Amino acid sequence: MLEGELRDGWLRIGGENVLEMQGKADGPVWVGIRPEGFILDENGPFTCRLERVEVMGRDVSVVCTHEKMTGRNMRAIIPAEHQVDTGKTDVRFRLKPAKVFVFDRESEARR
Repeated sequence: MLEGELRDGWLRIGGENVLEMQGKADGPVWVGIRPEGFILDENGPFTCRLERVEVMGRDVSVVCTHEKMTGRNMRAIIPAEHQVDTGKTDVRFRLKPAKVFVFDRESEARR
């Protein structure tokens, strides 16, 4: 889970507009992203700190952190044909809307 906010039709995490979410009321939210909800993209709007890459056959697990996380790390599962530049300290993603879940930070009801 990550701390985020809805503002002006966007889901924001750590100051970045990471996903357009029109029609949702502004306010603080919790954000959950399924591991398969990440798309590796060097120009993507969501920046994370790269910890390590684990090859798992046809998939690659990108283990990373973010300053707004509530846990120790998060895992992005991407196809093995996508190459992660392990020489960089950051990794960038686009997010699959159907794999991103937003909850009101106070009531924890899904938004």
